Amino acid sequence: MNSTKEIAAIGRVSAVYPDRMTAKVFREDKEIVTAELAILDRGDNYLPSVGDPVWCLFLPVGSSAGCILGGM
Repeated sequence: MNSTKEIAAIGRVSAVYPDRMTAKVFREDKEIVTAELAILDRGDNYLPSVGDPVWCLFLPVGSSAGCILGGM
């Protein structure tokens, strides 16, 4: 059993929900789409578009708990 957790990943935005400030991200490394991730409020009204590559940060409890830090 592997006890290490991946906390950072790169993916491409697959859906954006501006009203909730969340997005789903396709992770090519795992071939999955994440649950809705919160988009980090950076103070500059950043909102990614579908297809944009983004950096994601995950809590060690699983890939459904995390946020999008920003674009690449």
